[in-house]
Amino acid sequence: ADQKTADQACLEMGAVHGVHLKYVAASALCSVCAYHAGPDGERIMPLRSLLVYSAATHGLFAGLFVARVGMGILGKQRAAGVVPWWSYLVWAPFHSFTYLYTYFHTLHSEAHGTPVATEVAPGWWIGGRYAHWRMPERRWAATIDLTCEFPEGSIRNTSNYLLTPCWDGVPPTPAQIEEAARLAARACGGGDVMVHCAHGRGRSTTVMLALPRAGSSRKCRGRVPVVSRWCCLGDARVPGPGGALLGLEGRF
Repeated sequence: ADQKTADQACLEMGAVHGVHLKYVAASALCSVCAYHAGPDGERIMPLRSLLVYSAATHGLFAGLFVARVGMGILGKQRAAGVVPWWSYLVWAPFHSFTYLYTYFHTLHSEAHGTPVATEVAPGWWIGGRYAHWRMPERRWAATIDLTCEFPEGSIRNTSNYLLTPCWDGVPPTPAQIEEAARLAARACGGGDVMVHCAHGRGRSTTVMLALPRAGSSRKCRGRVPVVSRWCCLGDARVPGPGGALLGLEGRF
C-alpha cells in the first residue's frame, strides 16, 4: 500500500500537462500574422494563404492532442518507423514547428545537465528523439518508440523494434504497455533496451515505470526493471500522465 501511495504521488508530481498549448499558441500567432499581412494582392496572397493553412494545421493538431486520437494521421510506418514524404508535405507547418521546438529544447536541456539518454537500471535506457545522435554506434536488443511525429533514428541498430504511437503528453494504453513489456522481456537477454519519446520525460518514463506492472507471466515480470522509486529521487526526468500506470493496477 505504501509503495502504491508513493507511486501515485510521484505520478501526480511529474505529470506532463498542457503540451497542446504550444500548438494553440502557434495557431494563434499564425492567425494574427495572417490578419495583419496587409491588403490583398498578388504578392501578399501566397504568404497569407500559408499563414492561414499553418494556423488551421496547428489548431487541428492541438485538438487531436486533447482528444488523444488521430496518431496515424502522420502516416508513420509501424514496421520501419519511417515518416513518409507526403506527411512532411501535407503537414509541413506541424513538422517544421515540432522539429525546431524539439531540437532547441534538447540543446537547452543538455546545457542544463539533462542528457538525451539515461540508463535507469543496468541495460535499461530512457531517451529522447536525439539519443541516437549521441550514441550512434550503440546496438539495442530492443527499441520501444513512443513517438508518432518523428522517424526512428536507430532502426538500423536495433534487433527488435516496436512502434507505440502517442502524441506528446499522451500516455499509451495499458494494452500497449503490456505489448511493450512482453517485447522488452523477450529481448533484454540479448542486450540493452531503449524506451524513447521526443524528450525522454513523459511518454517514455510512463512506460518504464509501468513495465514491472505489465506482463501477465512471471517470466515477463521477473525480467523487466523495477525503477518506480527512481522517479521520486529528484531526477530531471519526470513521468507523463499516470492514468496508464494506474490502469495497470486494476488489470494485473
